Amino acid sequence: MSDRDKFTFRTCGPEELDTILTIQEEAFALLEDNQWLRRNSRETLDSCLRAPHVTIGVYCGDEMAAFGVLYIAGESEENLGRKMGLTGDDILSTANFKLVIVRPAYRGNGLQRALTVRLEQIARDMGCKRICASVSPCNRFSADNFEAMGYKPGGHAVLYGGLERSIYYKKLTD
Repeated sequence: MSDRDKFTFRTCGPEELDTILTIQEEAFALLEDNQWLRRNSRETLDSCLRAPHVTIGVYCGDEMAAFGVLYIAGESEENLGRKMGLTGDDILSTANFKLVIVRPAYRGNGLQRALTVRLEQIARDMGCKRICASVSPCNRFSADNFEAMGYKPGGHAVLYGGLERSIYYKKLTD
């Protein structure tokens, strides 16, 4: 069995909230700079576990190894397409790649990429034409990963209570 065969992917629900919060805190404990990642509140992560948003967990046996969040912001200010100057139907057809965290013990297995690909397909299936992500300008690892997956720079914004972020986007349809 290859390493990839040991992982299963499934949609998460509210019952996984405490595990997701634990993984988020584990990630913060290891960061060189806490501005690299947005600390999401319990309420925010709970909403990410409910429609229209989609949270996918990656499991190794019964343990969650990673998770990723597709956030459908609609016309709200949370929609990163607004930071790129999009309006109207372009806003409504833009999804946010909100968050991906891989537990340290499971890094190096391609889980960030696998989650991104799955969440992009879900966004396509929902009719989204583009997906946006925000990355700390200091977090070259994430920026490089997004660029390697075909994301393009879409500008800069101050978000989340004063954090400088680079916006990346990817067209999901031609």
